[in-house]
Amino acid sequence: MTYSPAFDRSAVSSTAPHQALYRRWRAQTFSQIVGQTAVVETLRNAVRSGRVSHATLFVGPRGTGKTSLARILAKALNCTDLQDGDPCDRCEACTSIREGRALDLVEIDAASNRGIGDIRELRDRINYAPTDLRRKVYILDEAHQITKDAWNALLKSLEEPPEFVAFMFASTHPQDFPPAILSRLQRYDVRRLSVEEIEGKLGRILAAESIEAEPGAIHLIARLAAGGMRDAESMLDQLLATAGGRIEEAGVRDLLGLADSDAVDRLVNALLGHDPAAGIAVLDELDERGRDVSVVLDQIVDSVRARLAGGLASQADPAALRRLAAVGRRLAAIDPERRNVGGLRLQVELALFELAPPVASVDAEAASVAVVAPPRPRPSEPRRAGPEPVRPAPQPSAGPAAPAVAAAAPAVAAAASPEATSPLPAAPEPDDVPPVPAPAEPQATAPVASLEIERLVAGWSEIVASVRPATRAIITECRPIALDGNVVTLGFPEAKAFLKDVADRKRADLESAVGGFLGRAVAVRCVATNIDLVGAPPADDEGSFVLAEARRIFADDLADVGEIS
Repeated sequence: MTYSPAFDRSAVSSTAPHQALYRRWRAQTFSQIVGQTAVVETLRNAVRSGRVSHATLFVGPRGTGKTSLARILAKALNCTDLQDGDPCDRCEACTSIREGRALDLVEIDAASNRGIGDIRELRDRINYAPTDLRRKVYILDEAHQITKDAWNALLKSLEEPPEFVAFMFASTHPQDFPPAILSRLQRYDVRRLSVEEIEGKLGRILAAESIEAEPGAIHLIARLAAGGMRDAESMLDQLLATAGGRIEEAGVRDLLGLADSDAVDRLVNALLGHDPAAGIAVLDELDERGRDVSVVLDQIVDSVRARLAGGLASQADPAALRRLAAVGRRLAAIDPERRNVGGLRLQVELALFELAPPVASVDAEAASVAVVAPPRPRPSEPRRAGPEPVRPAPQPSAGPAAPAVAAAAPAVAAAASPEATSPLPAAPEPDDVPPVPAPAEPQATAPVASLEIERLVAGWSEIVASVRPATRAIITECRPIALDGNVVTLGFPEAKAFLKDVADRKRADLESAVGGFLGRAVAVRCVATNIDLVGAPPADDEGSFVLAEARRIFADDLADVGEIS
């Protein structure tokens, strides 16, 4: 497939202002759209058969071609020389739309024109016939930010517009649209682009610009773009301004503040190998070179994910995979948006320490095993009949007794060695055993985190009742499912995953309520999961919640009601 830019660069003088790559290389026909095969073919068929809807919604991540598809569809609706459902990009209608001088193509930034006054003005203009095109087209970008009242003002016009009007909406958050609006739109979902698809277009751009690049540099740009072509083209544009005649991978890392792959591998190995000192040394090196810890953290997570995928494919040791998964879970608990005292650097260092095992003395462990071993019978006498006396194991204690246990370790090791040939000393008879004091009551071993999550689940109705009504309606469906340090994870039903996105925007209220209940500052993370596996709240939660609400509403107006006989 040949790809031609929107205009002839040879005709542009050297004094012309610079135009960003993503604007110069914006797709102008359906055939130039990268990756969105299903959407493009559906739109082509609709154009061929004349069945294009009067209201269309393009949904997908940023920089994946939503607005470009809307403009190309506007061309197709007005093109006088269609090429198998594709606009010709040469007729007067196509040219005027491409150059931005078509009066009947109106592009509106709904993020800044979102109020009811803006929509009323638009509604008043749609009844005027087009002047230079066959159909008037209104493209509203970031349409999810339109207010509820503005949607209500547009509803009737959107449902039954004039025959010469077409609406096209682009949005990254379709869940914010009112259901009544969504039901009137024909929706097309635009997916993220693969690394190979982004690399292909970047290669065509570099060939047209006569710029050489290392394959590793192009692959790195495509991977960092996270599926967005516009982000990839913006990064490439930035590199072209500084790289001269050749783009190298090292230059990409320096410009974007990335750590080299060797440093990332050493950090991951430090997390896996219980070596906080080595990990902190790598962080010091990166800090001296001005690397951003948040970017490095993303690189570490990507490396752990890649190792997990590679381990599964090669059927690696299950214990090693579990260790990798533990490292990934700990890193995922770090909240990059909470830049409190110490910032992200401290959180990464704490992860290094928390994943390391506690320091323990092997000699002390061996000595404790030898001390609690049951006595052997004398070699010269048969074992006495009857039950053996119960000998409780001595409890470890701090103080003068501790050195005695440590001092016993060399003797135990000597007795266990092959060179030791002397017989074991005779064990005392059961009657001669001195009385041993009763063992102390065992201490509770349940982790504090487990107790706190149980307390959160039990008191969830109290937390729900303490938040504002707008937030309360969102979190009544969720449950606390995990507590990792100061990070509380709230699980929302998978069937109502849209509530998770709404709760993310009210995270400050949730953190205040949960932190007030636990008595310390916490971070809240919202996930969509199967909360049936977590367990239901206590049986009286609903009744307690209703009673608490009644007390809050009626306060002192509550009155006792006698029994009616």
